[in-house]
Amino acid sequence: MAKFTVLVLLVTISYAKAQNVAPQTIKQITAGTVKNQGETNTCWSFSTTSLIETEQIQKQQKDIDLSELYTARNLYIEKAKRYILSNGTTLFEAGGLSHDALYGIEKYGAIPDQFYERKKGVSFSESSRTQLDEILKGYLDSVLKTKPIDANWLNGFIKKHDAIAGTPPEKFAWGGQEYTPITFAKDVLKFNPDDYVTITSFTHHPFYSSFPLEIPDNFLLGEKYINVPLEELITITKETVEKGFSLVVDMDVSNNGWNTQTSGYALFENSRFSNVANPDTVEMPYSQPLRQQLFETLVTQDDHLIHITGIAKSKNGKLFFILKDSFGKNNGPFKGFDYISVNYFGINALSITVPKKALDQKYLNLADNLTVRRF
Repeated sequence: MAKFTVLVLLVTISYAKAQNVAPQTIKQITAGTVKNQGETNTCWSFSTTSLIETEQIQKQQKDIDLSELYTARNLYIEKAKRYILSNGTTLFEAGGLSHDALYGIEKYGAIPDQFYERKKGVSFSESSRTQLDEILKGYLDSVLKTKPIDANWLNGFIKKHDAIAGTPPEKFAWGGQEYTPITFAKDVLKFNPDDYVTITSFTHHPFYSSFPLEIPDNFLLGEKYINVPLEELITITKETVEKGFSLVVDMDVSNNGWNTQTSGYALFENSRFSNVANPDTVEMPYSQPLRQQLFETLVTQDDHLIHITGIAKSKNGKLFFILKDSFGKNNGPFKGFDYISVNYFGINALSITVPKKALDQKYLNLADNLTVRRF
């Protein structure tokens, strides 16, 4: 009996491995290499930076490896200022959203990774039991213990951060020219945060209006999301890729069916599957009411932001979005890429951040009416 059990197990494992074949690619946007965020919890910066890098490949045929952790550093500074002024009542942690990255680049600029390498911060995150945001929050809480607070607290905060993750240069030479982070973003990247819009789909606010999505990582509640019906959210995502653009999705990756590390797929199922790697596995149906229910009961959370770079179809014609993840090439069977079904997306995608150039006019009209308060 024991030998039979082992044989069945081996056959099952062999079958699962044999089924780790990607669906047929319908459209794939050329993007930079897969990066590894480690345990930094800065997926929002990695995914949005990847989006910007991809646009540079499209516009300038330049694959510029940008520093994600430079942007994360600057958002730590902004969060720290707010945390101190609110007397410790606002959120301070590593998490964030795409519009945080866009704001960070707008205010502080951007630099190539070679001048502020991700490997230092990532290596620390993977080796330390206490993460950087916990260390920085401990410092801020110590500042708040004595009133009036030290007028030079921000200098101490920056020194503590940079001692761990590195100090960025004020100027650097790139391509035979000298730049500051601000001039690099303006003159090289031609960056404009207003070139992007964030779109969601929930019924507790009217459709075709805008509102700040009530999730923890939207810590300022300042970015207004365009609210559209669910089927339109899915259509926008699909058509964005078909038009040759990539986008970022804010996703719950802890719910049942997310199994990209083992199988490479995310499917909307009753339970997390451990061995099945068949993209045509039967899924539960998605719907707008179910999506809303799971959001309002806090089942669906904003766990992870990922860069969508393509669409694919399974053997039986099921549509998948191709995600360029930020946990390195060794993550999952597809070398850092994930395949997420429309059913899983329909329930678990909280929002998408899309280049305005990819949107139809009716959505552009809605975007033009937004008044965004950034910090």
